[in-house]
Amino acid sequence: MSSIERFVTLVRRELGTDDVTIVSDPADAPPASDSLMRIELPGGGVLVVVFAAPREGLDAAQRRLEMLVDSFRTVLEGEPIARIEPANSGGRTTNRPPAAHSLHEELRALAERASAVDAMVIDARSPVVWGAADADRASMETPSAEVVRLDEHRPAGDPRATPPPPDVAPSAPSPSDHAIAAVRALSVLPSLHRGGHLHHSVRAEEFGYIARSFAGIYVLIVVFDAPWDELSAERAIVHSLPIIERLVLALPPLDPSPMAGAAAIRRGRRR
Repeated sequence: MSSIERFVTLVRRELGTDDVTIVSDPADAPPASDSLMRIELPGGGVLVVVFAAPREGLDAAQRRLEMLVDSFRTVLEGEPIARIEPANSGGRTTNRPPAAHSLHEELRALAERASAVDAMVIDARSPVVWGAADADRASMETPSAEVVRLDEHRPAGDPRATPPPPDVAPSAPSPSDHAIAAVRALSVLPSLHRGGHLHHSVRAEEFGYIARSFAGIYVLIVVFDAPWDELSAERAIVHSLPIIERLVLALPPLDPSPMAGAAAIRRGRRR
């Protein structure tokens, strides 16, 4: 699946319609109406979204569509636009990538837009990393591979830590490892499920991160290995966070599963 096809799949998921088309020639695109949205793409062509009936709140849907296009701007500018027809289910189930795949793509787009080396979502009440832009850390096919062992972040000499096998030398921690350990050490983390909020950043010459909590127990971490433009990074996070929240809440439980607080949050969001 190409980057353009992944983008169209995400638009279908976010806006709740399979009738999403990319028209190469703007002259061929139909005009906007109370059941049709259109937006010109950075790489050329027009994205057309059609709903089965006139839709209330079309302005909000249009803003969400603009955010999605902005999140994928780098991808859309760098790949030739080909015509993509609407998905025709014909009464059949439409094949869509799992939420973990879409989350990885959104985190990767966020990292690119923020000029970051990684973007991750962790769980404040378990050792789970729900998704990451770094393909080495996030496994889209096997979500259980996204679990980060707490042993990796325990200080040397901690009796709870399991030492590595004697014939395997431990790898040097990455900036993402440092960021996860730093965020998990913040005193506010245990209070998130009780209504606490985290908006924290660290800036250094060769390391830094921005951490934002959402949906009660989750934290988005955007990691840098060089000085960054704070305004640009914050703007990228504001645009992507609603999409990331929706995708995280759509993920199935992992094994080991999060603690009870995570399940409670998920049940509440589905009502």
